[in-house]
Amino acid sequence: MDAIQASERSESGDPDRSPLANRLLVQIPANRAEEFWYLGADYGAGIVVSGGQALSAVSLHKEELAQRPVMVDRRRYAGAKRPSGTTLFTQSWIQTQRQMRLPVVLTDSGYVGRADRSALVAILEQTVRAGTEVTAVLPLSASWLADDEVKHLIGEINQHRVPVALVLEHTADPLATQWAVRGLKHLLEQARPAVSLLCTDLSGIGALAHGAAWVAVGVTSSLRHLYPADRPGPPYGTLPTKYAIVPRLLSFMRVERILEGWAHTQQHDDLVEDLWRCACAECGNRTMDRFATCADVSLAAHNASVLDDLQQQVTSPASWASAIDGALGWYQWIEDEYHLIWEPPRFMNAWLPRSQR
Repeated sequence: MDAIQASERSESGDPDRSPLANRLLVQIPANRAEEFWYLGADYGAGIVVSGGQALSAVSLHKEELAQRPVMVDRRRYAGAKRPSGTTLFTQSWIQTQRQMRLPVVLTDSGYVGRADRSALVAILEQTVRAGTEVTAVLPLSASWLADDEVKHLIGEINQHRVPVALVLEHTADPLATQWAVRGLKHLLEQARPAVSLLCTDLSGIGALAHGAAWVAVGVTSSLRHLYPADRPGPPYGTLPTKYAIVPRLLSFMRVERILEGWAHTQQHDDLVEDLWRCACAECGNRTMDRFATCADVSLAAHNASVLDDLQQQVTSPASWASAIDGALGWYQWIEDEYHLIWEPPRFMNAWLPRSQR
């Protein structure tokens, strides 16, 4: 990187200079902030409090803000009546974050739909005017990661020279296709300002491995991606279906399916029980059938701890590919030994196509 490019990156949020460099955060709903506030506190994990009441929720813990990174995401871009990205930022939202001395000030951006270039530019221009230490939240239709659109996206980010945090919209998983992952990789390689991800899931680990500054993984499915306006998904801030990460399968899995796998282990003495046993800090080597009755916060603590362990292991694109390949081996083992055909999550083939295995 030449001197001019290095200077641009430093001014625009170089991840190597940020207090959040290569950090994995937990994204929690503001209306349940007290319940989830201490997730990951023992090992310094940061949190992103999400929703219109996020600032109020964080203010209740202002004496603790120096202990670990805390950010707020208004999620103004979500829901059926979401404003466009051309909508003006709320200045008090930005100023209050500064007064609280939060490590990163996030904009309360509106939504950027398919090919809505005016909304994209409006968010970036407002972020430039907002001053230093402000990151532009970019809630984007996943179509922005397609080949032609991502080139325009990179060009605008580089022209405005402000760090950005992506929120990707999809009915299920925005990074479940090879073209979307290819676009994200290209963005992470070519954008000079820092690029981060909000509202993501296990693909956030892959994004970190490929150069994202920081990522935030949601504790609920509603906070693991952005649902389209006409398909809002589960009620915001609730846990209608419980999901837990099965470490060896590298997957957020419905608890009911985990119980199904556990039941097969109990019925056949020759099947390996360790697949359903977790050694994370929350589980302490207990078996995962406990998820059927454990509290939501314990389940979330398990997920956060597993993610933290995974981040320590995945430090490069090669190690991310290796983690996926290992998980796919376990899915094949389940088919061979349990005679259960469970399709691996689509993000695995998106990040590691069959032709590369």
